[in-house]
Amino acid sequence: MSDDTTNPKAGYRDNARPPPLEKFPPTFYYANAIELFERMAHYGFYIGLALYLSTVVGMSDIEVGMTLGNFRFVGSLAPIPCGAIADRISFKRSLIIAFAGYATAYATILFLPQKGFVIAALMLAAISGGFMKPVITGTVVRTSPPGRQTEGFAVFYRMVNGGSVVGKTIAYFVRWLVGIRFVATTSVVASLASLGIAAFLYEEPTDTAAKTDADANKDKGPAFGAVLRGYWDALKNPRFTAFLLIFAGYYFMIEQFYMTFPQYMTRHIDKDAPLEIITLINPATIALGQGVVTGVMKRFSPVTTMILGVLIGSLSMLTMGLWPTIAGACLSGAIFAVAEMTFSPRFYDFIGSFAPKGKAGMYMGLAFVPSAIGAWIGGQVSGPLIKEYLPKEGPRNPLLIWSIYAGLGLVCAAGMLVYRQITLRPLPTTSKD
Repeated sequence: MSDDTTNPKAGYRDNARPPPLEKFPPTFYYANAIELFERMAHYGFYIGLALYLSTVVGMSDIEVGMTLGNFRFVGSLAPIPCGAIADRISFKRSLIIAFAGYATAYATILFLPQKGFVIAALMLAAISGGFMKPVITGTVVRTSPPGRQTEGFAVFYRMVNGGSVVGKTIAYFVRWLVGIRFVATTSVVASLASLGIAAFLYEEPTDTAAKTDADANKDKGPAFGAVLRGYWDALKNPRFTAFLLIFAGYYFMIEQFYMTFPQYMTRHIDKDAPLEIITLINPATIALGQGVVTGVMKRFSPVTTMILGVLIGSLSMLTMGLWPTIAGACLSGAIFAVAEMTFSPRFYDFIGSFAPKGKAGMYMGLAFVPSAIGAWIGGQVSGPLIKEYLPKEGPRNPLLIWSIYAGLGLVCAAGMLVYRQITLRPLPTTSKD
């Protein structure tokens, strides 16, 4: 009689065989499907929003800039309070609130293209995103099996990029075949699809749903006021706050691909320019080159790498103005993709380095602040510049506009150089633990 447990070879084979990987639960895939639809709705709509506001709603260039800046400002900051609320009311309820709001907002924009209705709808969409964004990333964290969180976020980022590609492609054909007003139709449909998934398929992540009521109440996190006080305490760190303010310049440049670029392409280059397709060069370049750029840049310090990213972004802005053609716009988009690949990974790493032990999540929540500030300033600056130098009729000077944007990027890089010299000196050691 033989017994495998006493057979050394059999034991070796059993020990050598890796245990099967734990599967991702259905909720993980539902959350990523929601992310795909939401990004389809957002990117397909946002790339042509400046054109919609000026040609359909009838806003002036200055009003368009202000509206876009305010929309992005609210959308960037909304995840901070809305994320705290989502932790207390459950992820599922937050997603239902988010996509009921999204669907209402996009439908209003589609059917009621009047200034007051559209501005209110954009604010509703911005707040709705505040409920959705932290919930989806939180679901990825909570539902990824042990050891597979990196893989889980890889799926998440593929959904982000996939939604961008599909949404912008559909938006181009809708704009070309039907008209810019009806681009929001896709966003309504995508939001309703997400609402259906959230209401009928998505389940609260099992690591929280399985807990007792007492554990669940304990796990809801601090009160809303305590969260805001925590953020205020973080912003009282002058090094941290200075960093957030200086790097708003980088996000100022990013936003010009949505605030200035559509008007530039359709007014100055070609009224039928496929601007949605041109902007796909950015995610395509990132998909192909992120590994290479990360490998090259890891030898530099985070601050130096971010400064390089801002400088490359400035080159992208200048390229757009120096080469006023569709080919020039494509090259500018590819160059800015290199800037993103250089800047973004080290930006989040550096923010995390400020956080005291146990406060990393709170500090990372404030990573939205530079994009909010950069977008708001971008809207206030771009509107008057477009009115003056890129009017619908009359002489234009787009090189001056893009040169100003490039110059602001250089100011941002110079500010970071000063920041590095003044604030990144080693702190004196103390005897305290």
